[in-house]
Order: sequence, then structure tokens, then C-alpha cells
Amino acid sequence: MLHLQDRVEEIATGRAGHIDNIQSGAILGQEPTPNLWRVHFSDGKMPLMQYFKSEEELRLVKCPHEEAQPGFVPERGIMD
Repeated sequence: MLHLQDRVEEIATGRAGHIDNIQSGAILGQEPTPNLWRVHFSDGKMPLMQYFKSEEELRLVKCPHEEAQPGFVPERGIMD
């Protein structure tokens, strides 16, 4: 599943960009389902932004949500 700020590539053209908006459709009592992804391209070519109706048109390059948070992690906890 793609998230906001994910770095993606449009499979058809190879253009790289990041997801800056996701719209979701919902049915009462059910989880919202993403149905429209807006990608902001970083190559300077037109169009600068494009909407995609299918997640399969995009390839995930990098997910910033999976990166570890910077900071000190002690070898053992203080409660040991």
C-alpha cells in the first residue's frame, strides 16, 4: 500500500516523483479505500503533477515511513 510522501516511479514512463495527495472512497461502516493518487514529479517535465486511479500504475522506490528514527538507543534498558 502506498502512503503520502512515498517516492514512486510511474511504470509506463519511468518518471520519478512523490505522492503528495491520496483520496479515498468510503462506504458507511467500512474502511476507506484509496482510489486516487496524486504524484508530484521531480524531473521538471510537464505535467508536474498527475493523478493515478490505479495503484498498479506506480512502483514504490522508497518509503520514508520505514526509515528508523534517528537517536540514541541504549544497549540495555534502564529497568534491567
